[in-house]
Amino acid sequence: MKTKEEILEMEICECGEKNVAQAIDIFQNTSLPFKKAKKLVTECNKTCCRAALMKLFDMQQFGKYDYNEIDLLVEKRMERMRRLAQGD
Repeated sequence: MKTKEEILEMEICECGEKNVAQAIDIFQNTSLPFKKAKKLVTECNKTCCRAALMKLFDMQQFGKYDYNEIDLLVEKRMERMRRLAQGD
């Protein structure tokens, strides 16, 4: 199991090159709805990191973060990207 600090340093979006901590900071400092706030993090329209970012956005709205769930979602995204790169 990863520590909170390790999870905060995980890359949540390849396109925007942002980690979890940066995404939290962006979400905390905007009043935009998810769709527009997501673009501040990703800087693109792709959906590869949508699930993790949506969950993180919801957690920020409620003021409580489940870092184990964030870790799981980011790992799933990374695994999916590895499989796509291998052609499976």
